[in-house]
Amino acid sequence: MNETNFKKNGPFKKWAKAGFFVMLAMALIQACGGPKIPEGARIIEDTPTRTIPTKTPYITATVPGGSVLTATAEALQAHTGAVRFMSYNINEGAQGKLADITSILKAYNADVLSIVEANGWAADDFAITKQVAAELGMEYVYCQADAATVDKNGSTYDLVLFSRLKIKSSETFPNVANCLVRAELEAAGGASVQVFATQVLPNFDEAGCKNVENIAKDIEPFIGDQAILMGDMTFPPPGVIMGYSTSEIECPPILEGAGLTFLSDVSQVDHMWVTQSMLDVKSSPLPKIASEPFMPKSFMRNISDHAPLAVDFYFP
Repeated sequence: MNETNFKKNGPFKKWAKAGFFVMLAMALIQACGGPKIPEGARIIEDTPTRTIPTKTPYITATVPGGSVLTATAEALQAHTGAVRFMSYNINEGAQGKLADITSILKAYNADVLSIVEANGWAADDFAITKQVAAELGMEYVYCQADAATVDKNGSTYDLVLFSRLKIKSSETFPNVANCLVRAELEAAGGASVQVFATQVLPNFDEAGCKNVENIAKDIEPFIGDQAILMGDMTFPPPGVIMGYSTSEIECPPILEGAGLTFLSDVSQVDHMWVTQSMLDVKSSPLPKIASEPFMPKSFMRNISDHAPLAVDFYFP
């Protein structure tokens, strides 16, 4: 419709004015009453390694009621004495499903959380990321991927690492396509834990295990520390060969050769790898969604083609 026809059409002018005032009201509500990052929280968006002193926010999240949570969730949600690490590929930003995603995250009640495929979460000054951080009471490190791979909306395959533990330093690594994030977290007794989160691109036919080789090199300086690598790895766990190409099967030995041990998986491609120091800490993986989901299976499968992967570590 051209400008002349628009001016001649009275109803359209009324609708346009009404729409403008609705948008203005929504903007004012968001500015004055929307979710806010807790006082003292840091927003570390694709920053180089540096130490940033801060207060760590602790907020009790509103948890979905017993009618939504399963008995397993109600029994394991508190995880007293443990630090819960969780990785979750939400499938291209879970656009239009943010409320459901937040419900799942609150149900799992992780202390350290990697959101894979946070596509679009950097838009509008990181609005979605800030909202989730506020609702979970967490700090975060944001990794905005390069534009080599985008989804149907033109968004990059980003990654966010959230934490209730104090983030002492952080960095992202440009030599790993898509994203690799490291954050040094302060665990019980002041001990440090190095947390790496990534998504390995499924371009093995062209690149082979190059990304995995670079990940191993980036982790190497921390191999003697308590360190964990988690995320959507795309390739199979060690020893699994059926249905995978030769180049994919060659990737796990690279991480093993770097001193990492495969700990747990949900759907074969969602992994946690740990150093020996981390392996020495008592741990307990949460039940798989296929057997004992935290929320109804039908609800979970409507959100993403991946299931959450979570492990509790009991630091001394």
